[in-house]
Formats: sequence, C-alpha cells, structure tokens
Amino acid sequence: MKFDREPEEDMRIDMTPMVDAIFAIILFLLVCSSMEQFMEQDISIELPTYSRALKVKAPPTRPIIVNVRHLPTGRPYYHVENQPMTLAQLTSNLSRAKVRNKDQAVVIRGDRNVKWEHIAAVMTCCASAGITKVSATVEIREQ
Repeated sequence: MKFDREPEEDMRIDMTPMVDAIFAIILFLLVCSSMEQFMEQDISIELPTYSRALKVKAPPTRPIIVNVRHLPTGRPYYHVENQPMTLAQLTSNLSRAKVRNKDQAVVIRGDRNVKWEHIAAVMTCCASAGITKVSATVEIREQ
C-alpha cells in the first residue's frame, strides 16, 4: 500500500499554538506585575553619580520617596507619590506615616541641580516628624 504524499507535508510543525501561549504568558506577566515603583521614579530628575555600588544588608520596607526637583526659577519642587507638596504638608504627611509605622523610612531623590539647603529642608521635615531612617539616592555608574 503506497500513499502519495509530499515529503514536505510530514515535516511541517504548526507554530501558532506556541506563539499564542507565549503571548498569553507575556500578557499575564504585564497585568500581574506592579507598576507602582516605576510610577514613582520621575524621569526628569538627574541623580548625582557615585563610582561604585554600596552594599546594603536589607532594604527598608516601603519607604516614602520624596522627590525634589529643580525648577528654572531656582525654587525647589517637592512631591511624594506624584503629588506636589509644601514643606508644611510634607511634615504633616511624614508625621502621619510615623504614627502608622514606627520604623518608617524616607528616601530623598534630589535632582543634581538642587541646592543642598532644599535637601536639608526635607531632612528637617523628617526630623520634625520623628523619622530617623533617612537616605538619599545617587545613580551608580560603572567605570
């Protein structure tokens, strides 16, 4: 019994189900991943650089990130969770956070062009709120 088949038909593998499965996995990962940390990072802030990475034992749990941007007028622009704030509002928010969490940490992300006095003002707000775990971020550049 001889069948007349072309040899090419036997060798074909349908890739459509595999491609569909890969797209479904990618879609699942995109929907389930948390975009909150990406929303907090303001792209227009240029962080200062440091030549080598710092070793950290354990990162603090959910720190409050205070962004300090340099405006062209020379005035600072403070915002937390993409909400603009004055120093008085920042102090009251930090005080409320300290009441909720005794070990509350604050990370200051200051633009490269911001004067030190504006970063020190945020540190003063932290001290007024009773927060002692305060750190600043820099961009790490490998040399």
